[in-house]
Amino acid sequence: MNTFTARVELHSANPTDYSNLYNEMQKESFVVAGEKVETGNVEFKSKDKISIRDVIDAVVRAASKTGRKFSFTVMKDKNLDKMESRMRYHLQH
Repeated sequence: MNTFTARVELHSANPTDYSNLYNEMQKESFVVAGEKVETGNVEFKSKDKISIRDVIDAVVRAASKTGRKFSFTVMKDKNLDKMESRMRYHLQH
């Protein structure tokens, strides 16, 4: 299953706007990946989205509901188990 990390920043936002962002992201099945903040970048994780396009659409829906301008980045997380297996294979051969 794919996992994704989304970083969202609200522009000219106040703590209430960030509270709304947390609520809307939770409705879109995201969880906070770290401490909750009231300014700057907020990091969320999603495991149930099938594609990066689904994640992007969900972030846009959630952030738009805050009424603030926003910017965001979405990244597909690497599967560390597979990477570790490949590294072990290369070390052994």
